[in-house]
Amino acid sequence: MNLPPPALSRRSLLAGLSALALPVRAQAYPSKPVTVVVPYAAGGTTDIVARLAAHSLSTLTGKTFVVENKGGGSTTIATGLVAKAPADGYTLLANEMTQTIVPALFPKLPFDPIRDLAPVTVFAEAPYVLVVNAKVPANNLRELVQLAKAQPGKLNFASGGAGSGPHIAGELLKAVAGIDMAHVAYKGSGPAVSDLLGGQVEVLITAAPTVAAQMGSGRMRPLAVAHGQRLSSLPDVPTAAEAGFPGFLIANWFGLAAPKGTPAEVIAFLHAEVQKMIRRPEVREKLVAAGAEPVAMTPDQAARHIDAEARRWGELIRKAGIKVD
Repeated sequence: MNLPPPALSRRSLLAGLSALALPVRAQAYPSKPVTVVVPYAAGGTTDIVARLAAHSLSTLTGKTFVVENKGGGSTTIATGLVAKAPADGYTLLANEMTQTIVPALFPKLPFDPIRDLAPVTVFAEAPYVLVVNAKVPANNLRELVQLAKAQPGKLNFASGGAGSGPHIAGELLKAVAGIDMAHVAYKGSGPAVSDLLGGQVEVLITAAPTVAAQMGSGRMRPLAVAHGQRLSSLPDVPTAAEAGFPGFLIANWFGLAAPKGTPAEVIAFLHAEVQKMIRRPEVREKLVAAGAEPVAMTPDQAARHIDAEARRWGELIRKAGIKVD
């Protein structure tokens, strides 16, 4: 009776066990609560979207996903916490557009906001909308540009702070349209919206959810969406391209990221569950109600998107000379 060499049998056994290892590890995750860190205080759009994701993932997996708010430091506190966390999939970042702005604003951080995180996916985006105080004599983006060119530096555009998304959006419009507007920085989007409604500033460019509640107030007027197509939540508002400014494109986006080095099977598991999540009609409805549009990106696509955004905004920040205190 011929038996295979003992060493060969051991090798075959080890190979078989190795083949089983990945599915077993993927099935075992998560074996304890997963924390989704939000880089802002509770109540904002990023927080709302992150809580929707955490609740949906808990429902889909039967496991616990909890949100922890870590605001401050222009999102660097939360981003640094996740970047330095164990790479085991139990600490995730609710990442968004600011991740791609921070590197140019804070070049001396003790971590790399891009390279020290592994994207899981980008699953929603909230294109920016340009709104003006109702008394501004412009009914569309082209008329606003003509008004700005007729009185350089006289129009003010608001933002929630130096280096914030609305600040970047205003600088982008200035570059694309060849106009000059004065930037007025506030401590948060709430005061910026209040002063726009009050007429202290004329222009605000921000993610649609920020101003959605005030759209019907009669005190502000939407002129354009900085997106390739009209929004389902604002179907009557034309795109910037329709007004002749196709380069005016900016949107906040929402995703999940894990510390660099997180096992590929954990990333794959999370990505697959998020894809199931955004296919659920009730989730899509809630995203649209919040002013966001569902999207689907693989980890590789999300990584390329983040890299491209970081290069784009980094160049704009340097050219505009944007600094933060």
